Amino acid sequence: MPLVSIGSIWLNGYCQTVKAGKQERFYNLIINNKSIRTLPSNHKEEDKNLIPYDGYRTGKGFMANLVAVERDNDPFGLLIPAMELIRFYYAVSTDMAHVIFSGDLKHQPNNVLNPEKCGFLEEENRCILHLRQHLSNEDGLVIGRILSSDEAWQGATLPHDAMMRDSLNSKFSHPESGFPFFGITNLKVRGKYIKAQDSHSKSGWRYLVLSIEHCSAPFPFENLTAGRDNDAGQSEGEDELSDKEKATAFPVSRHKTSDGKKSFQNTDEPDQAKTNEHIPLPTDRFGAITGKKVDRPEKEQCRYISRLRNAPKKDEPKNLGTGQGNSDGSETGRGHVDQTRTRRKALPASFEAFKEAIELLNQIEGIQACIRPEEEAIEYIPLTTPANKRQWSYLDSSTRTRRQVIIADIYFQHRWYSLIEFELRKSDKCKVALISNSNGEYYSNYQINYLLFQLANEKGIWKNCRIFAGKAINIITMKHTWPSEVQFCKAIYSKVNFNSVST
Repeated sequence: MPLVSIGSIWLNGYCQTVKAGKQERFYNLIINNKSIRTLPSNHKEEDKNLIPYDGYRTGKGFMANLVAVERDNDPFGLLIPAMELIRFYYAVSTDMAHVIFSGDLKHQPNNVLNPEKCGFLEEENRCILHLRQHLSNEDGLVIGRILSSDEAWQGATLPHDAMMRDSLNSKFSHPESGFPFFGITNLKVRGKYIKAQDSHSKSGWRYLVLSIEHCSAPFPFENLTAGRDNDAGQSEGEDELSDKEKATAFPVSRHKTSDGKKSFQNTDEPDQAKTNEHIPLPTDRFGAITGKKVDRPEKEQCRYISRLRNAPKKDEPKNLGTGQGNSDGSETGRGHVDQTRTRRKALPASFEAFKEAIELLNQIEGIQACIRPEEEAIEYIPLTTPANKRQWSYLDSSTRTRRQVIIADIYFQHRWYSLIEFELRKSDKCKVALISNSNGEYYSNYQINYLLFQLANEKGIWKNCRIFAGKAINIITMKHTWPSEVQFCKAIYSKVNFNSVST
């Protein structure tokens, strides 16, 4: 759930990193009972489909729940699938997805936290939680919001309750949800404009959200303290016990941070004896908690020692799944996606010359050049076959190390160019590519992702990658023959300048 939005793109049964739609920002949206409403996706207004078939194909007889937000006096100005609200605001990790769809917070809260040790300090605007061991601090921020806000509680408990209601009435289940706050917010989303067929929209257009990327709305608390069962963390007191005097802490399965190289779309039930792997999901989705840290409660003495210090080693899983797990001895381990506010790792050493050359290029009069910000769609060469198969897209297939990509955008003589380089194996003789089109228009991340997918199929041969949406791409290639960054910069400039003059 944390990885799959409505705008996810699939190929041969596997979810791709690229997302559908274009980015858009909406400012000063008012969220309250009057400005939002829940309705089915096949809703008709003035006897016309709210989402016309030629605007977005939802399929014959398909119905999902939408949350419509008023914008520019149009009560249906912004259309957000309820499932996307669940994914973005509540199911931020694999563990939280289990919590939301199981209904544990409402019906079995002891599976999530110890209610007797939770509370709220008004004078410090601090939420205090006592979470179960398997939940992360990032999960705690979302749980704290749910427990501290009536709107968030409603939005988090509706998915399970609505599905139970539908199943008891022998209906198809269509999860419901809502925003976890009332007030004003700014949203960064991906989606598409669709033509309005009724009279409510003055502009004649509405926006259908395919994925939410950022929300600026405040949280109902300023600070969060999150404790754990049998916390084995070291105390601050002087009466610290020795390891021999400590009892074994709450037994939890061994886990490690995964590099994401293993397949995470396996349908087999995970084996509980396998090592749990946590896959960090870099995100900065909530502006209100950017830079904030979750506090741990102070303790006078630590009375427990982690059993993981002497835990027996288990076989490494070959792939990962999201089930609860059993003991049937399958080769699948339990995987957990966690939203973590992390930075992208440093660029490979082979890219340093590229960066230096772009910095030098930007100093030339009349040229603007910069490294394009990283994004899932263009960070790596796309996979062309299932992740467990050997393929050119891997820098090293044995360890499933992906080929990283670096892209620079260049603006010269009213034309856009994109310079693309990717990691090479020692045996590779691939080239750097400078791409442009006859109109000098900017290539989006989606377009470049499509080009990189062609490149992967052609095993790095740029001359075979020519078409996007029926239009030819102008590709100029350069061999890695420059002795220095200065010469690399001069080579780029000569190509850009020659192309500009010739067109």
